Amino acid sequence: MKIMKQIASSVVGLAVVGLMGSAPVFAQDMKMSFIVKDMTNPYYWRMGEGAKKAAAELGIDLTFVSAKVNGDIEGQIAVVETELVKSPDAIVLVPMNGTALIPKVMEANNLGIPVITADTRVDDGPGKVETFVGLDERESFAGMAEWVVEKLGGTGKVAILEGFRGSSTAELRLNGMMDVFNANEGIEVVASIAADWDREKGLKASEDILQAHPDVAAIIGSNDQMALGAVQAVKGAGKLDQVLIVGDDAIPSALSALKAGDLDATIDGNTDRVGYEAVKAAYELVANGTKPDAMITVPSSIMIDKDVTQAYLDGRGIELE
Repeated sequence: MKIMKQIASSVVGLAVVGLMGSAPVFAQDMKMSFIVKDMTNPYYWRMGEGAKKAAAELGIDLTFVSAKVNGDIEGQIAVVETELVKSPDAIVLVPMNGTALIPKVMEANNLGIPVITADTRVDDGPGKVETFVGLDERESFAGMAEWVVEKLGGTGKVAILEGFRGSSTAELRLNGMMDVFNANEGIEVVASIAADWDREKGLKASEDILQAHPDVAAIIGSNDQMALGAVQAVKGAGKLDQVLIVGDDAIPSALSALKAGDLDATIDGNTDRVGYEAVKAAYELVANGTKPDAMITVPSSIMIDKDVTQAYLDGRGIELE
């Protein structure tokens, strides 16, 4: 089955019932809610696959849900409220906004429902989160920025497409890049625009960047969707051989763009492992009382065209067009 067909079947949300017989007795009654930002982005589909795998292994009744679109903070708050009414044994949350979701975390705390955040953090404050599972986003994007600097020979104008401002993921990725770019005198950041993780906004922002800075040497998208918007803009300007374009998430369309030579690099954050480790940590806490570390770090790696092998695709169940 093609990956996009699987995504489409998951947009509204889905429930997964694990293999009860193979799990401890307590797990037969364990319910867990896994709430992500949206399911139109393959990034979260892949995270869900990892979460479902852990649920099946551990015998958990897992509900995997999201708001309809990324950016609908009120919609995600409503989803959390619905899940709290169901009294799950634990919640794994990928918050759209680190501040806006604090009251819902506090509500879960008051109900005795442990909360684990994955991929994106809730801001420090009165809400208690048991652990955070995800990449070291700052370090990951510092690595990508270093790769860009090397490819540019230490000199050139670069532009950044940011995610939602106020999201910990967006801020950490931006900070990681700026750590490196500020340390390299030959690199000039000529624009840093919030394109909200969206391909169309990434396209428009990149068109504006190309018009204002026709000699820009690299455009870095904080996710693949925005980077693919940049690819479209750069192609339209006839400058694909002049502008380095990179993204993050290793979504199928980005992998296709890598193979085609349109995208220069992306970051594979092993999102399925993020989902898997988050569910596992929640299970160990609830079933066995095992307190997790404050952060469970999942490694990432930079991918270029030669890394998109058939073995890689088969291992992730991806069939490219």
